[in-house]
Amino acid sequence: MRRRCASELALIALLLIVAALAFSQSCQRWLDPIIDTGRDLYIPEQIANGLRLYRDMRYQYPPLAPYLLALITSVVGHSLASYAVIGILQSIVIAAALWMIGRRTAGTIAGFVAALFFGALSFCGASTWGANFLFPYSYGATIGIALIVVSLALFVYEQPALALVGLFLATWCKVEYAIGAAVILVALAFARRVSLRHIAMFIGAEVVAGAAALAYFPNIRDNVFAPQLTKGEPAHRFFEVVSGVSDWPIYVVASLAGIVAIIAIAWLLRSVRPAVAIPAVIVISVGLTLMTHAFFRAWGFLQFAVLVEGFRKRNATLVTLSAFSIATTLRIPLSVSPVWYGFALIIPTYALIAYVLFGYLQARSMWWLPLVAMLCGRELVEQHQLYALKAFPIDSPRGRLYDANSDRARVLNAFIQHIHGGTLAVFPEGITLDYLTQRTTTLSFHTFTPVETADPRVEQAIIDEFAARPPDLVAIVSRDVSEYGYRAFGVDYDRRLAAHIFQNYGVIRNFRLPRFQMIVLSARRPASTAGDSARR
Repeated sequence: MRRRCASELALIALLLIVAALAFSQSCQRWLDPIIDTGRDLYIPEQIANGLRLYRDMRYQYPPLAPYLLALITSVVGHSLASYAVIGILQSIVIAAALWMIGRRTAGTIAGFVAALFFGALSFCGASTWGANFLFPYSYGATIGIALIVVSLALFVYEQPALALVGLFLATWCKVEYAIGAAVILVALAFARRVSLRHIAMFIGAEVVAGAAALAYFPNIRDNVFAPQLTKGEPAHRFFEVVSGVSDWPIYVVASLAGIVAIIAIAWLLRSVRPAVAIPAVIVISVGLTLMTHAFFRAWGFLQFAVLVEGFRKRNATLVTLSAFSIATTLRIPLSVSPVWYGFALIIPTYALIAYVLFGYLQARSMWWLPLVAMLCGRELVEQHQLYALKAFPIDSPRGRLYDANSDRARVLNAFIQHIHGGTLAVFPEGITLDYLTQRTTTLSFHTFTPVETADPRVEQAIIDEFAARPPDLVAIVSRDVSEYGYRAFGVDYDRRLAAHIFQNYGVIRNFRLPRFQMIVLSARRPASTAGDSARR
C-alpha cells in the first residue's frame, strides 16, 4: 500500500511538472488581441453592470457560461490575471476527473495517461489562438466540457443522479453539448447504465429550464438559432473546415494510417515474443508520432468500434466511455484531435484511450507508454515554438499580453494609450479591444464576421442600430476572414455597412503597417447619449 501511494504521488508530481512547463512557456501568450475570446471577457462585466444577454448583447451560445463568469468575476475582478485563475481552476477540475476516471476503470497508469494527455495537449494548446483553457475561444466550450468530464466520472463511480446534473448543466453551455447529452443518454439507456426514471427527470428539467429561459430571454432563440449561424453559406463552409469534411481525403488517410499502426502495436504486444515485439513497437510509435495527430484521428473511427465491442461484450465501461467520446466529437468527426475546436471536444476521448490501452487490451500495456510520451513531448515542443513567436508585449488596463505580430502590437499599444473614454465599435470581431481599453459598444452585434453579418438582413439591422445608437468611435482592423470564404470587411461583405460608417464618421488615425492595419474613425457629430442611458 505504501509503495502504491508513493508511485501515485510520483505520477501526480510528474503531471504537475508537465502542467507547469506548459503554463510557463505560454504565460501571458494565450489571448489573441482581436478574435474570439474577447466576447467572453467583455460580456460578463456588462451583465454585472445590468445589461441583458440576447437583448442588449447578441450571443450565439446558451447563457450558463457568461452568467457564471459574471458571478465569479464580480468577486475576483475582470483582469487578465483573474481570467487566467479561472482557466487554471477549470483545468484542475478536468485533470482530476480524468485521473479518477482512469484510475477507477484501469488503474493508476490509465489515470495518469488520461490526465497527461490533457495537461500536455489541451491545457495550453497552441494549434490556433484560443485553443487553450486559459483564454479559450469560448468559455462555454471549456466550462461545458469540464461539466461533461465530471459527469463521466460520476457515471464511472456509479452516481447516475449526480452525473445527470453535470450533464444537464453542460447542455446550457453549448447546443452541441445538448445534442451530445442526448446521444449519451440513448447509449446508456440501452446499456442499462441509467434508468428511464432518471431520463424522464432529465427531460423534465430541460423542459422547465427551457421554458424559464424563453420567459427571461425572449430573444434567445433568435440568437442561438440564428439562421445565418446554422444555415448560411459562410457557416456551412466554416463548419466543413471544423469537421474535417473540407479536407476529408487527408484526414481519412491519416485516420486509417493511425488505425493500422494502433492495431499493429496491439497485435505485436499480444502475439509476438518481446525480443521482436518491443523494438517493432518503438519503431511504429516513432512513425505514428511523426504523422501529426494521426493517432488521435484514428479514434474518430475506433470509438464506434469500441462502442459496438462494449455492447457485444456487455462491458459497461467501454459503452460509457465510448458514448461520451462519440457525443463530444460529433462536431469534428473527421478531425478528432486536440487541434482547434478539438482541444476541448477530444477530452473524453483521452479517458477512452487510456482505458482501452491500459485496461481493456492488458497485454504488455506498459509498452504503450513510449508512444504516449512521444505524443505529449512533440506537442509540448510545438507549443514552445509557437508561443515563442509571441514576443511583442501589449500593455492594457487589464494587464499585459504578448502578440506574435510586431506590427499589431505596435498599433494596439498606440491605440490603447491614446484612446480613452466613450464608446467604441470594432470591425470585424474586435470586441477584445473594448475589454482591454475598458470601453463599451453601443451595438448588440459585436463580431461582424461573415458567418454572422454577411446576410443583407442582418447588415441592415446593424445599420439601424448605428442610426439609433451611434458609438463615439469606430475602429476597422485587418482581421483575416478567409476561413469563411471572404476577403475583408467592407470589401466583399457588409459593404453597405462600411459605406454607412465612412459617410457618418471621419478618419482620425490610420495605422498602416505591413502586417497590420487599423483605421480609427470618430463620429462627424456628437453621438447621442440617449441610447446609452436607456441601455444602462
